[in-house]
Amino acid sequence: MKGALRLVLLLGFAAIGLFFLGRMPRSVTFVYDLEDPPGVRVVEVDVRHGTETLRHAEYRFPDGAPQQIRHDVKLPDGTYDVALRVSRAERGTRRTVLPVVVSESGPVVLSIRRDGSNAD
Repeated sequence: MKGALRLVLLLGFAAIGLFFLGRMPRSVTFVYDLEDPPGVRVVEVDVRHGTETLRHAEYRFPDGAPQQIRHDVKLPDGTYDVALRVSRAERGTRRTVLPVVVSESGPVVLSIRRDGSNAD
């Protein structure tokens, strides 16, 4: 009887632990892969959950951007919207919102075309 009670308690604690682990922020790196980066002057990013903006980043490149921009964030598991504003010297500003699901740590590559859309 004591053994069964211990097993039930242990399984209960394990279930509670897994529940809270999913709510702990993970280290995630958004990698913005830009098409035609020499023309990019500014990239603004808002990471949103619902109507709330959780993270904001702004990158300025007077002489053109690199091929990829890395954006390190800590986010709990869930679905987010990454709102991007990409300003190009010759085409003005393009806006796009990309849905992203965070379920593990690591990089998330978002390919951004010249028209502001996601290439995937």
